Parts: sequence; C-alpha cells; structure tokens
Amino acid sequence: MNAWIWRGLIVILSLGLVGTSQPLKAAPLDACQAAVSADWATATNWSCGHAPTSVDAVMVPAGVTLAVNADSDVGDLTLAAGGTRISFNNGAMLNIHGTLATTATATSSLITGNGRVRMVGGSRQLFAPNWSAGTSGLRLEIALDSGAVGVSAQGVKGGEILISSGAFSTTNAVRPDNGASNTGSLHIAAGTALMTAGEIERTGASGEQAASIVVSGTLETSGSRLSANNITIGAGGLLRVKRAAGLTIAGAISYREGSTLEYAGSVAQTTGGELTTTAAALRVANASGVTLNKSTTVNGELALSSGALTTGAYTLTLGELATCTGGYEVIGTVQRLGPALATTACFGHPHTSLTFTSGAPPVSAAIQLSRGTPPFAGAVARQYTVSAPGFTGAATIRLHYLDSELNGATEANLHLWRFDGSRWRLMGRSAIDADNNYIELAGVTAFSDWAIAEKGEPTAVTVVDFQAERHVDGVHLRWETADETLNAGFHVLRSESHEVHGARITTEMIPSQTAGSVGGALYHYIDATPMMATKRFYWLEDVELTGATARHGPVVVQQTLVWLPLVATTASE
Repeated sequence: MNAWIWRGLIVILSLGLVGTSQPLKAAPLDACQAAVSADWATATNWSCGHAPTSVDAVMVPAGVTLAVNADSDVGDLTLAAGGTRISFNNGAMLNIHGTLATTATATSSLITGNGRVRMVGGSRQLFAPNWSAGTSGLRLEIALDSGAVGVSAQGVKGGEILISSGAFSTTNAVRPDNGASNTGSLHIAAGTALMTAGEIERTGASGEQAASIVVSGTLETSGSRLSANNITIGAGGLLRVKRAAGLTIAGAISYREGSTLEYAGSVAQTTGGELTTTAAALRVANASGVTLNKSTTVNGELALSSGALTTGAYTLTLGELATCTGGYEVIGTVQRLGPALATTACFGHPHTSLTFTSGAPPVSAAIQLSRGTPPFAGAVARQYTVSAPGFTGAATIRLHYLDSELNGATEANLHLWRFDGSRWRLMGRSAIDADNNYIELAGVTAFSDWAIAEKGEPTAVTVVDFQAERHVDGVHLRWETADETLNAGFHVLRSESHEVHGARITTEMIPSQTAGSVGGALYHYIDATPMMATKRFYWLEDVELTGATARHGPVVVQQTLVWLPLVATTASE
C-alpha cells in the first residue's frame, strides 16, 4: 500500500481521537518495500535502494521476514498479515517515527524476538485503524518527545509495554500479555502518562491477570477493570479514576509512599476496588463529589480541590502526618489516632481542626460533620459531633462553615455552641475569620455535639429561685440560677406598686458568675433604702450577652406598722 494513503488516514482520524492537538501534515514519505527475507540493514533488499530511515514508509509483504540485528529507524511501517514479518535479535530497537499498520487484523505473530518496537517523535496517531491487539510477545515502548501525546483507537498488546516518555491515549484496551496466564507487564515511567477508556488486563476475558502493572507516572482510566497479579502505584505515581462506580481490581493493588489516588469523574463517583484500606494520598477532583464504599486510612495529603468526600456509614482515618488541603470538606466521620499535644490536627478541611493544648491527649479523636439542617432555630445549617475518648485537659477547636449555610445569621456575631445532653449552651469563641469561614475556641474541656449560631435557644438564663426578705439593715434579695449560657449579668428593679413599672436600683450591672458556661450560681443583694410604704415589689432583670433583657418576678416585701399609745405627762407642781 502506498505510504501517502496511510498518512492521509492519519490526518483524518487523529482529529477525532483523544489527546492530540497537533495533527500531522499529509506529506507522503518515500516508499520502501522489502523484496525477500534478509537483514533489515541490507540496502539492496529495499525498493528505495537504501536501508529505511525515519522519513521512509516501509512495507514488509507476506512471505518476507526481516531480521533486525541493530537499532534502526523507520517512518510508517506496514506489515502484511500471516506469519512473522519482523524478528528481533541482540536486543535491538526499531524506532517508528510514524504509524504502525497491518494489512489485516490477524497480528498474533508478526513481530518476534528479544528486541523492542519504540514509538518515537511528536504527537500523532500511533496505530492505524486495522491494527488489532498486536503480538503477545511484543516488547512495545512509547518513547515520544516530552509533552507529545500519541493516540489510538486500537487496542495494543505486548509481553512488555513501557511508557518511557510522552503520553499515550487510547480509547481501547491495553493488554500486557506474554502468551500465558499471569504473564505480561505494563510500566508507566515517572513523568509519563497512559490515558485509556478500555480495560487493562491480559486478554479480553474479564479478570484475566497479567503479571504486573507499575505506575510511576500517571495512569488515567475511565475503563472498568485493572487485572494483574501485582498492581503498584509507586512513589510519585498517580492513579486517576474517572468511572462513576470506580474500578474492579483483579489481583493485589498497593500504594507506595508518595503516590496518589485521584477521582476525576464528570458525575458523582463511588469508590471501588482501587481504594484499599490504606492510601498514601487521596485527591477529589470531581465537582460532583465522591462517596466512600469502605473505611480507609490516608497517611499523606487529603486534597479536596474540586469536590467533597462523603464517608456515609464508613470512617476516614487520617494518619499522624496527614494533611488537609483544598476548599471542600469531608461530610461524615474523620478520625485521628493518637493525636499529640500542641499539634494541630485537621479533620477533612484545613479549618476543621483540634489542638490538644494541655493534659492527657485522647487515644483517638473524631469529628463528624452533618450538613443541610440547622441543629436549632437560627443556627448555621450544619452540625458537628466531636469525640475524644480519654481526654483530660484543654483543647482548641476550630470549626468551618459556608456562607450559604448562615441561615440569616450575622456572620460577625457567630459563636460556638455545645449540646450538654439536655440543651444547647453558648461556649463563645476565641477567634472568628469571616474570610476563611471558621470559628475557633480555646480552653475547651468537654466534647459532644457542636453548632455555630448567632443566637441560641430562647432562654438566656434559668432562674430557679428569687426571694426577698426584710431585715434590719434593709431588704435582702437572693436568687439562684441553674444555667447562664447567654447571660451577662443582672439588675434589680423596685416599685411601690405592682402596677407601676419598676425602676432600676442597681447603679451597675451585677455580673454573671458563670457566663457562657455550664451550671448556675447564688446571688445576694441588699436594698438599704428605708421603706416608706407597706409593700415593695422587686423584679430581677437578666441581661443577655446581646444586650437584650428579660424580667423575673415580682417578689413582694411587706412591712408591719406597729401603733404605739401616746402617753402624756405633766410637770409636777
């Protein structure tokens, strides 16, 4: 077949394939056809009068077998089907600068020997439309220029498949196969990439395992299966999963320190067999988010750069050195084991964290985030559940929120609240950052459910007793509280009639003894102003942290008037 025909097909097909933005020009190459079986380097055996070069289009016809005994170059290479066309010796390499093609789809034994076919050069289509899976024993290397992308709509097969430079993008299967079960290897070197929409396994039979898949660069797959005895994502390696349901793994998959598992689908994804119980780093690059299908531990970076991670019924454990990056967060439960004192540990977001500052650190700590429903009226539409078994001491807690969850609250007035088993109590705040959307509180000594709100439940203070009693030195007022989570202090008001609005008799507010904390207090105030009427009415006015006030009472004090007889005396005469 004439070389210019293949080059014309390459230009047309490359426009519709993944990963190329540099279609070849359709300039025909010089045509070289082998006459008989001989050494590849024998110049007289070629119709072009010389051993092929990188600018020659070569045809090896049926019945001809060429021995490649030394490294050689070729432009396009077309092999006639049926029998062996290329036989490698001495570990020689044949560098193909154009496209590899056959005259039929039966290519099971076209290339043999211990050499290597290397696809080199710039971005282009690497395999012609009628190239089938290839030779099982083929040693195939993709060694394109740095930044170049080779594309194919055809499946490729080889005993050894190596991506050593550049990238290869195929819409079909990749089959590491050396001709027997559990054979064949695929290696994606550092700085390179393989993008495939097909399966990676030894044959077309589901789950047929190759010997090994090693990813030191990037493996991006929207296919459904990876099948090999050992699948290793090496240091610096990236497995990018685009399939909605994750991958089915046949064999054992492991992640080395410094590797990354990334989810980058265009619809919501659920993890599959690619997620193991331990991963070095986990990245969500999917705006629709990812949901776990099992509990797992991440020991490196948890990067939620483009979407949220939902744990559902499972737990995400972050290792001792794990970090959190990105603007999205984990919805569900995040756990840290053995947190150390004075070390800030993130829990699924850079601004959701705990720092145990004193005392005995807990055996473990966990924060569960629920979003969408305010825990009480007016609260931000999220709730945290924090646990730290065995913790005694003090900690600093930082909790994150979204502007879209403010629920009508004024951001500058937000505080942290904790549920004590019966009601939400104001805990306060040490810091608030409206730009990064978090509230922080130091000196925390207990954990349970936490909320973020401007105002709490209606009661600012619970007054359980309020009494007034007249003494020689004045009226003694006593009151007891059970809870003052919102209370700043008290004023006392007095009136001579219950129908008259009482006036404050306290010149300064009596400060709360337990403001913002659990528990109440006892108070005592003496009104030393002499009573002029038979009755006095007293009210207790509590003052919220917001400045709002509420009255309790009145209580009544009554004085008893004693009428003494008037005795008149006269001077003696």
